Amino acid sequence: MEDRAPVVSSVSQQSHSQSSANRRFAGRGAWVLTAYGISGLALFGLLAYFFSDFIAR
Repeated sequence: MEDRAPVVSSVSQQSHSQSSANRRFAGRGAWVLTAYGISGLALFGLLAYFFSDFIAR
């Protein structure tokens, strides 16, 4: 029984370190979506500018 106690604690430490690593990279998807959103808004603004320039002629 005493041999199993360190194994259980090392497994819990590994799961704890993996969960902290997952938490550290969890916000990466939000940054990617933010970059896509900004790029999409910039593209939409550019298209709106050229369309309004085309209509004004």
